[in-house]
Amino acid sequence: MLIIGERINSARPKIRDAIKNRNASFILKEARQQIRAGASFLDVNCAQTQGDELLDVDWVISVIQSEISNASICIDSPNYMAIERALKTYKGNGDLLINSITGETAMIDKLIPLAVKYNAKVVALTMDEHGMPGTSAARLEIARKILEKSKNYGLNTGNLFFDPLIRPIATEPEQAKEFLNSLTLLKSLENVRTVCGLSNISFGLPARSLINSVFLSMAIYAGLDAAILDPLDEKVSATLSAARALLGQDDYSSNYIKAFRARQFNLK
Repeated sequence: MLIIGERINSARPKIRDAIKNRNASFILKEARQQIRAGASFLDVNCAQTQGDELLDVDWVISVIQSEISNASICIDSPNYMAIERALKTYKGNGDLLINSITGETAMIDKLIPLAVKYNAKVVALTMDEHGMPGTSAARLEIARKILEKSKNYGLNTGNLFFDPLIRPIATEPEQAKEFLNSLTLLKSLENVRTVCGLSNISFGLPARSLINSVFLSMAIYAGLDAAILDPLDEKVSATLSAARALLGQDDYSSNYIKAFRARQFNLK
């Protein structure tokens, strides 16, 4: 299970201010905390600084790799040029993940060749020019299209992470089941993997951490391979460790015990 730490995101006011003020120590603190909490990738989103996104993403990645050379980076932007800039900037020893493409042909044609060139993994959203489908079957069809086009460009299918797109249950209560059904269908596509932006499920609800953590355990059982989440959320972190132990993904519950002893979660 890959954890993509979501905290270095310019939608968060403290991160936005740190980027604007070039506060390297704050960015590094966020990076180190997430890695210590189990993040496999650090999501970097500079799209909402209201500045020059290319310069901002260049600075953030340079800061992280200057002190944490093995950090794996998830480049999170709707801007093709920002993604390309980040791929060129990264000189670390970790992995790269592009977040994200859709089933739109123009986007696939731009970003998949970049992924192949830089040996990057790709988050593929199961939506296209017609929008976000409501059913698991429609999501599967879009995924098939993305998969075939990506293979034509020479992308290793194991580098594709399909995101069936969680929608808030506060407004669309049936979508949690559709998402879980989508995971099962997507896992039938060769050796692709699955990912989600976890916190979307609880948008608009109280006690969001509770909803997020319960849904995470259900999604792992259904075949989820990676999640974009806050690794510093103790309830989510504890649920992740417990779910992996219960599903036989943690030999002799060793990682669960290790996390408990390291006080990565503190439940009473």
